[in-house]
Amino acid sequence: MRSPHRKPFLLIGIVALGLVAAACGRSASASANPSTTPTTSPTPSPSYGMPSPNTKTVIEGPGNSLAFMPSTINVKRGTMLTLKNVSDAAHTFTVTGQGIDVETQPGRSSQVTIDLKPGSYPFVCRFHESAGMVGTLVVT
Repeated sequence: MRSPHRKPFLLIGIVALGLVAAACGRSASASANPSTTPTTSPTPSPSYGMPSPNTKTVIEGPGNSLAFMPSTINVKRGTMLTLKNVSDAAHTFTVTGQGIDVETQPGRSSQVTIDLKPGSYPFVCRFHESAGMVGTLVVT
């Protein structure tokens, strides 16, 4: 004779087993179809990791200084600047009156495409301009 108290435990065991099987099934299907898994790694370029000729990097706050490196940037129109903040403070790359004002947090990078007419443009960090964090952008 079977005990009536065993039935609920058997039912709970079957439900638990079904949940585990369902969870495993989802995991397996996600790994079997990588197109459904988002990725944050960049797509390799034909240049094998070398920067494009239309990109330049500007370091903000090297050695926790209030400076840009380099302080004079020569670019062609359409160049993408990568602004890499290596300091402990937030900085901006601002070309006043030209619609360029990019803030970059400590340890982060930002990008801006330079689409200005050929000429020479002063740029500043709005937060540290009075401390001398300024430079010159030359567009050819």
